[in-house]
Amino acid sequence: MPERGKPTTPPPARIVLLGMRCAFTEPVLRALLQTPGVDIQAVVLPGQPPSPTAMPLDPVSGMARANGVPLHEPSHRTGLNASAYRGAIEAIAPDLIVVACFPWRIPGWMRTLPRCGCLNIHPSLLPDGRGPEPVFWAFRWRLSETGVTLHLVDAGFDTGPVVTQQRLAIPDDATLESLERDLARLGADLLIDRLPALLDRSLMTSPQADSLARPAPIPGPDDLVVPTTWSARHAARFIRAVTPVYGPVPVLVHATGRRLAVHEVIDVDDGAAMPEPVRLRGSAAIIRFTPGVLNVRLVDRARPLQLHRHQR
Repeated sequence: MPERGKPTTPPPARIVLLGMRCAFTEPVLRALLQTPGVDIQAVVLPGQPPSPTAMPLDPVSGMARANGVPLHEPSHRTGLNASAYRGAIEAIAPDLIVVACFPWRIPGWMRTLPRCGCLNIHPSLLPDGRGPEPVFWAFRWRLSETGVTLHLVDAGFDTGPVVTQQRLAIPDDATLESLERDLARLGADLLIDRLPALLDRSLMTSPQADSLARPAPIPGPDDLVVPTTWSARHAARFIRAVTPVYGPVPVLVHATGRRLAVHEVIDVDDGAAMPEPVRLRGSAAIIRFTPGVLNVRLVDRARPLQLHRHQR
């Protein structure tokens, strides 16, 4: 028994993390592993399809295994309800489930299982940017800032009560990948900062205003098109942000209806003007926007759209 008058140390918080093998889950797992008083009981990742060759160990599963954290890898979202998997998670009796870039709907039994709830880290300022790709849409919508929201998970997608939010200015040279990393780190810091209040259930929540919600779905081919009715500055920022992930994007020349597959922005001039809509110079082109011009490099055609990995 503890000595009379001395405070007892509470047991470590039992946490289950749901995520993916991606840059958004990694810093959250790292932050939880480094936080005193936290015991990561399991990491849940969508299972990888069978491969005839050995697949390299991704940072998320590698970090979990290096720290002795059990991995659960259901092959499909229906696997979340399989009796063996459900029994394993229920046996943990987690205090909190943390969701960081998990692609599937969380079943009801899992949402209500933890003593302190099921918490999602979402890379937008909800209710704006509900959906799997808010980082992409931050560039498409020409946002100057975005942010991270911690919210409780309910039966909808990104609709649960907000625990806290923090804003982040989007750097001029940001890409999808760099902004996702910045938001993940911010979300991890925010989680650790709010973790004591989450665990003692003293944090207040606020409902989302559904009337202000704007969806952020997986982009389709039309969402990659850059019209010359945009400003050159907006077009350059979008192209530089998305091409590392999606490859060359089509620029729609409004005056002619022609589409040019652009894979690199060489230069942007906000104040320049020219009489013709396009000047072609081999694999390069100067394109007139509204206002300004872009000097770009072209490819013969845009490659087929590579959809992002998030699925629901």
